Amino acid sequence: MDPLEHASVPSLVYLALSPEPSLVFLTALVVGAVFPDIDVLAGEHRSYLHSLLLFLPALLVAVLLGGYPLAFALGWLSHLFLDFFTGVIPPVYPLSKRGWGLSIAVTGPMDFGIEVKLIERYPEKRHDYRLEIGGSLALALLTLLTAIIRLH
Repeated sequence: MDPLEHASVPSLVYLALSPEPSLVFLTALVVGAVFPDIDVLAGEHRSYLHSLLLFLPALLVAVLLGGYPLAFALGWLSHLFLDFFTGVIPPVYPLSKRGWGLSIAVTGPMDFGIEVKLIERYPEKRHDYRLEIGGSLALALLTLLTAIIRLH
């Protein structure tokens, strides 16, 4: 999943559910949602910042502080949640690099079925950091339009 999608999904949820959305809260949420992907600076994608060993203590501190730190942590949580469905996340990195994810496939239309499968493997190293922005750009523009309408 690319940064535009990671930023757009939690933003749309927040804008839809919040009775009085705040631009600062939304900004903290977006920064938190894209933050885990800076772990590529450590040489591996889906490593340290995709691990629950780092996230859970940060979440605890954010819950205690509330406000914008909590928004940041919720963005980070949404990133991990979305990556769980688009590959694998290594929950105890660096103790183990093995990751888990969930694959959901729909078959049909004649023999309709839903296949849910737990994936267990090592995260793939990303060598190409090209950003494909087709559908992501449309989602980001929808998010921006929604934010303009809800925040005015």
